[in-house]
Amino acid sequence: MPMSDRYKFSLSDDSVYRCVLDLIEQHRPDHGTVMVDIGCGYGAIAETISDLGLGYIGCDVEPSGLVDLAERGFETEVFDLSVPGDAVAAIEKRLGDRALGAIVMIDVLEHVTNGPEVLSALSGLALRQGGVPLILAVPNITHYDIAAKLLLGRWDMTEVGLLDDTHVSFFSDLRLREMTTQSGWAEIGSNDFPLRFSDQHVPVDAAVLQEGAPLHDLLMGVRERSSSAAIVNEFVRAYAPLGATGGRPDIEGNEPAPFLSILMRTQGTRPTTLQEALLSLAAQTDQDFEVLLLAHMVPRDQLTHLQYLVDAYGSDFSARVRLIPVDGGGRSRPLTVGVELARGNYICILDDDDVVFGHWLETFRSVAAKHPGKVLRSPVAEQEVEPTTWAGGRPGYEVRSRPRCRWPEKFDVLDHLWENHSPPCGWAIPRSAFVDQGLAFDESLPVLEDWDVLMQAVLWCGVADTGEVTAVWRRWLTGDSSTSVHSDIEWDQARTAIIAKFDAHPLLLPAQSMTAIQSYRSHILDNEREVNRLRQVALDLQADVNNCRHHAHHLEGLVDEARREVETFRRSSSWRLSKPVRVMGSSVRRFVKPPAPRAARDD
Repeated sequence: MPMSDRYKFSLSDDSVYRCVLDLIEQHRPDHGTVMVDIGCGYGAIAETISDLGLGYIGCDVEPSGLVDLAERGFETEVFDLSVPGDAVAAIEKRLGDRALGAIVMIDVLEHVTNGPEVLSALSGLALRQGGVPLILAVPNITHYDIAAKLLLGRWDMTEVGLLDDTHVSFFSDLRLREMTTQSGWAEIGSNDFPLRFSDQHVPVDAAVLQEGAPLHDLLMGVRERSSSAAIVNEFVRAYAPLGATGGRPDIEGNEPAPFLSILMRTQGTRPTTLQEALLSLAAQTDQDFEVLLLAHMVPRDQLTHLQYLVDAYGSDFSARVRLIPVDGGGRSRPLTVGVELARGNYICILDDDDVVFGHWLETFRSVAAKHPGKVLRSPVAEQEVEPTTWAGGRPGYEVRSRPRCRWPEKFDVLDHLWENHSPPCGWAIPRSAFVDQGLAFDESLPVLEDWDVLMQAVLWCGVADTGEVTAVWRRWLTGDSSTSVHSDIEWDQARTAIIAKFDAHPLLLPAQSMTAIQSYRSHILDNEREVNRLRQVALDLQADVNNCRHHAHHLEGLVDEARREVETFRRSSSWRLSKPVRVMGSSVRRFVKPPAPRAARDD
């Protein structure tokens, strides 16, 4: 295709141009009279801009499109963005004393290598013109079709589209945000152009591109969870000028990230156990952590007391603790807030009634060094307690059992898909799973939010066992706890909702899972065979019992029949007439003794 015709596109309702026009209408200033379209090509939006009552100036380095625009009665300007200062000067000269209404750049930044310099120069122009907006549109290099095909080793350049062979710069959502921020622009609007099946949706028979194929659904699920741009074909954004900041924006802050961010929920109702939990953290052999003390629905006048508990352990410890009030929501709301504020490489949950041993964090770090990026997991001891009142009226607890380790030492994915065997104080999840993979606590769940997040993380990241018991999880036999506050129905509904999540997407199981599944299946078949054998034995026994009952019933019938015959005989006339004889015979037998047997003779 000749270069002059390559980018000759027309306006349609289902196009990136319509997304751009919608943002122009939303953000154009009242005082602006002219819109500048940089890299305009053939000016697909020129007539629509004119209909909005704005003047239109098309700017490009290729003359063919400008000639076409001029023939349609629009102003044009030839310039080269390789020298941004000269390009901006040409625009200002063309404007004269007219007020600029907006700057538009559709599919331009991907064609230049000096994008930050161009954006910085335009930011200065926008500021001099009273803060006019910039409307940008750039292709999304992270579209699912491209990402999936890269797994197949395919990078298909085309004449136009996401992988136009003239593109020299590529943009993700993050890179666009960083470049615009660095160049003095603040995003004020978004109207991205989605396209589920892009021009890169080939070959159509590839499993990674076929909806409904397990491989596609697995990869698409991961991609969609990581960001909202999985099927965005072009990012279409509106910006306001703030002046060039110079230098890369500091996204994470200047302080080095701690190894572990500890999310500690509290409602302030258990100050004694909270004090013990904080003490166990202050006693850690490895102090590379931060604590986000998430005070959920705690009255403001009680926050001072919580801060006092923290400060009691000294400035070295309290400097690593942030007290964060959290209002509204259910059990998961504090965790959501904590994840957003966490800075550590790993994130864990430690509730205000848990206690960790001194080597808890040290053990996690040791395993993380060997298995970076995996979920870290330790078995946990359980101890039963009941609330009571201590001396001085302080709320306390009474121990009702010795600590016991009832959960398995080694993490079993298949067992955990059925039931959670890992209390939250015994595991830590890489923060990347939340930041880069879109993992989040489900605030709609009244309970089991920890099981939900743990299993999603394990299925994606894998798990590394420490093999050491490092914490005590307390089970409250009475009083307020998740078991007593929430009904059995709520627990069942939460479990059903989590299972529905598992059912919605293919599951990525770890290595050796097939062997485990075969073993489970063999046990099931053996059990089924044994059940069938016992069922047959029971049927045989039942048949024998039925035969015995039938025979007994037959004998009972014979006995009844004999009794009837005897009774009939007794009532007969012959029986009555022979009665004197029977009486006489009985008398004789009583008085006449039978002769003694004759003694045996000797031979």
